[in-house]
Amino acid sequence: MSDRARFTGVPRGKRARSGGAQLCGVRVVSFALALITLSSCAYYNTFYLARKYYYRATGGAPYAVDGGLQGNATDFNKSIDYSKKLLAQYPKSKWVDDAYLLWAKALLGRDDPIETVNMLQDYRTRFPKSGLGVEALFYLGVADRNAHHYTEALAALDDFLRRAPRHELAPNAQLERARALTALEQPKEAAAAASQLLERYPGSPLAGRALALRAEALLASGDYEQARVDFHALGTQAADDEQRLGYLLREVDCLEAAHRNQEELALIKDALSHEPEVPVPDTTGGKLPVPQTAPTAQRWGRLMVRYGTALLQGGHLDDALAAYGRVARAYPHTELAAEAQYRIGFAKETVAEDFEGARSEYGRVRDVMPGGSSATLAAERLVNLDRLAQYRTGTGDTLQKRVEAGFLLAELYLFTHDRPDRALEEYRHIAQTYNGTPYAAKAMNAQGWILSRKLHRQAAAESLFWRVIYDYPATEAQLAARDYLEFAGRVVPDSLIKAPAPKVAPPDTAAAHAAPPEAPPAATSQLGKIPAGQDSLRLGPRRQGASLHMPPLPGGPGALPPHGTPSSAPHDSAASRTPPDTAAGRPRTP
Repeated sequence: MSDRARFTGVPRGKRARSGGAQLCGVRVVSFALALITLSSCAYYNTFYLARKYYYRATGGAPYAVDGGLQGNATDFNKSIDYSKKLLAQYPKSKWVDDAYLLWAKALLGRDDPIETVNMLQDYRTRFPKSGLGVEALFYLGVADRNAHHYTEALAALDDFLRRAPRHELAPNAQLERARALTALEQPKEAAAAASQLLERYPGSPLAGRALALRAEALLASGDYEQARVDFHALGTQAADDEQRLGYLLREVDCLEAAHRNQEELALIKDALSHEPEVPVPDTTGGKLPVPQTAPTAQRWGRLMVRYGTALLQGGHLDDALAAYGRVARAYPHTELAAEAQYRIGFAKETVAEDFEGARSEYGRVRDVMPGGSSATLAAERLVNLDRLAQYRTGTGDTLQKRVEAGFLLAELYLFTHDRPDRALEEYRHIAQTYNGTPYAAKAMNAQGWILSRKLHRQAAAESLFWRVIYDYPATEAQLAARDYLEFAGRVVPDSLIKAPAPKVAPPDTAAAHAAPPEAPPAATSQLGKIPAGQDSLRLGPRRQGASLHMPPLPGGPGALPPHGTPSSAPHDSAASRTPPDTAAGRPRTP
């Protein structure tokens, strides 16, 4: 026996077998650890690839701030595929909650917000122990906003900011809140949310977007001076001349809305001084004009169109028409020329009240650019003027035609031109001219509606309604006046009201014109039946931004930003927005 064996007290054979067992155990443990390591590496690598493709699609940003990036749909799809693979093959891994959230975010980037909402609305229930619950709440709010669920988006984003006010996505949350509030037509609140981002995170890459959003919200809320300051700051940060011109025109909008005409003219003239005037093309000798369609070539024309609008608002009709004419001649067969031609017609219609001249000018728009947005607007306004001309020159009952033309003209001023004072004059003229007839009673009701709903002269309106009650018994107008007074909280004695005699149709046509019992009676006006969704006084669709705030031309070069849009208009009650039915004499009672 060797000294070592003697020292250990273990026989050599047994010692050798014992050492082999220990070595085998070590190998088993090592193999098990290797399997665990390989498995861990496998599902981590899967998540790594899913995350790599996601951030390649978003350009390294947490998400596509400006919406889904269609050009990177392939990368988003790969991110979704790897996320699904991890969830299916490694459901017990610690990356499951990460992969699930990444899948939902990729769907959002792929412009599928509804599915993102479906996945994230119960995220905290699926993964109660996950540390990503707050982040999932943020992306739920973003998805709700993209899906046009603005109220739900605000609730989720507010909850996110309450839970994690210092989260790295907090600036994004304020931007998304501002966007949702803008969509809900709450411009003051939207401006406040954008201000939170600008004040707390001035160095954020989102600051430029927040400033642009705040400028628009301030303009919509009526804070024209601060909005102009923001638009001016955006102009100094513009990336190119085209963007700079766009912000300058928004400054012009602020001055126009604030009725600061002289400053508006000065700003546009200063900008025009830096742009070379586009000469009228030479068409002598049968030369065909080359359309000026390049953005750089159209800058002068866009500014000149706005200059004409500013002149028109300042009461300089002839100068405005001359400015529009220069643009129409300098840019033949372009949308910019069509817009200028349209505005010539608009100026003659709304300011000069030269309806025949306006019809002629509107008719020329389709010759300039037959398929553009200006031609569409001109055609819509031609419908109103053609109806007016038809009733002024139509044959038949002369008295009836004159009355209908008078009502039609008043409606034109009220709804198309947005000039209630001018409409009031027309209704007053009808009431005086046809005093003692049902036409006068209907005109007096219309006067009362304008006085109460548009001019806020409630006492004068009620005086007219009481005159109709006393002076025009047994008419539809008397019933309408009673309804107006009762809506205002006045008590009208039943003894004063006399029901009008029912109108009996001729025997041969009564059955043909009888409406089904379950169908509500259709509203009618001086022009006959009114299409669904239109007020009884209205001549076709009401144009937003009437009067001197000219209707915007959607799209196309030189299009003005919207003036008087619903987001910037003061909201009133339903009763103040609904006109009376001047034919039947009945108000639209809310």
